[in-house]
Amino acid sequence: MFERLAKNGREFEDQTREHLNEYADAGLRTLVLVYHELNEREYWQFNEAKKSVSADRDTLIDEVIEKIEKDLILLGAIAVEDKLQNGVPKCIDKLA
Repeated sequence: MFERLAKNGREFEDQTREHLNEYADAGLRTLVLVYHELNEREYWQFNEAKKSVSADRDTLIDEVIEKIEKDLILLGAIAVEDKLQNGVPKCIDKLA
């Protein structure tokens, strides 16, 4: 995600990288938060690709997203603990 940031969107990059490393070392699932304000043209291009019924609909959507997901502004990162459901560890042990 960091390679997609705008020059003026990197204010918190170093701190965010440090936090991500700390979260990952703790075994947490991480998510980087960024944003990009769509202009009207980008909105309509995405909307048209999404409404497409052609066989290459997914390709059209991917092409529009690739254009949109650049010059992003970094907001930060979050982490969540991904606990296993009750009984899963015992099941894994039995399978092993």
